[in-house]
Amino acid sequence: MIQMLPKDKELRIENEAEFHEFMVSQELEDYNRVPVEKVGFSRRVKVAFWFLRIYIALMVILVVIGFSRIV
Repeated sequence: MIQMLPKDKELRIENEAEFHEFMVSQELEDYNRVPVEKVGFSRRVKVAFWFLRIYIALMVILVVIGFSRIV
């Protein structure tokens, strides 16, 4: 277990105070409380990702067949 020296604790407290001052001065929201919304994908993007999944699966199958013929 790593022990923090008193000097390190003071430095960390100073850094947290500076960070808080920066957030307040820039009028930024608390990044821990920003709501996250789910992104919706269009039909084209969904089809493209399904195509990529199928393509990857086929390539894995072909690689397995190729290696099985070598061994």
